[in-house]
Amino acid sequence: MSHANNPVVEIRAAVKHYRTPEGHAVRALDGVDLSVGANEFVTLLGPSGCGKTTLLRTISGFESLDSGELLIQGVAMNQVPPNRRPVHTVFQSYALFPHLSIGDNVGYALDVRGVARAERRQRVGAALELVGMGGLEKRKPGQLSGGQQQRVALARAIVDRPALLLLDEPLSALDRQLRQAMQRELKNLQHELGIAFVFVTHDQEEALTMSDRIVVLNGGHVQQVGAPQDIYDRPANAFVAGFIGESNLLRARVESCADGVATLVGEQGDPLRLPSAGLQVGQPLHILLRPEQFHLDCPGDPAAHGALDGVVEQTVFIGKDFEVSLLSATGSRIKAVVRDASRQALQRLHPGSSLRLWYALDAAHLIAGEA
Repeated sequence: MSHANNPVVEIRAAVKHYRTPEGHAVRALDGVDLSVGANEFVTLLGPSGCGKTTLLRTISGFESLDSGELLIQGVAMNQVPPNRRPVHTVFQSYALFPHLSIGDNVGYALDVRGVARAERRQRVGAALELVGMGGLEKRKPGQLSGGQQQRVALARAIVDRPALLLLDEPLSALDRQLRQAMQRELKNLQHELGIAFVFVTHDQEEALTMSDRIVVLNGGHVQQVGAPQDIYDRPANAFVAGFIGESNLLRARVESCADGVATLVGEQGDPLRLPSAGLQVGQPLHILLRPEQFHLDCPGDPAAHGALDGVVEQTVFIGKDFEVSLLSATGSRIKAVVRDASRQALQRLHPGSSLRLWYALDAAHLIAGEA
């Protein structure tokens, strides 16, 4: 899973076990491989207990691997303590010293390293300017808002120029509006600093917004690594499809393959004819269709589109769009998001109305799975 000729971080076959109070062994990491390139924003994404925080803590040194290799800037780190690694971590709790000024909080790491006073002052000032907190050096943490404290924690983490910044759900305590503003600022800061960020979140929207690449984890395994658009448009399996964004996963199987065309039958309604490359007769599949890929009218050549018939269960206005819940003719529940431009047609619908939804055949993403 290499991503750069000289990656900042390389993790090879990482394994980490935990013992539960009942005496069971849990594999928090189960053979994880990952590399992070210079100036890359990589997000570890997954549900609670998937291994993302454990992976972050092994990079920082707060957890040790049971087996596998960890290299930072090409140097083996398995036996190197946290304070000797060229890495800083920003936690969900900002962990600022309440009795120290903002300037002294930010400059603490430089004090430990014995940096000269003039250089310390310059670097603390520059770090605070970068995060929009210039001129507030003399304030105490208790005099700041949550968002301002988050900025100070960031300044403290970047003041001694680490090779890598680790961020463990650092925005989760902020309200939605401030969180979205901080997402943009973090991304800009990462480009400005030119260092690698590894960011942990369980918020898929946050991951899609900020990342160069997303690592989707579940059960201690890497499910997929890719750019946000690839993860969203072409999920590797049913777990990723269900976890990233809203999805309609329809069971199907390959009924026939001939002349480069496969015919699929299943919950999507009418048989689908798609290129047969890599498909075999009898193969079970899932067809992924995102809610926003449906249309009330066929938007082009009917031969290039599939149709799905059903009965309307509910129509809900969600701002600029309408959300339509449909019970298909095969008994599947389908969620479609239809643009406000179709308002007049939608207002004629009511629970029990018959409806045909259209989708482009090339929007149907096939995923291997039990039908």
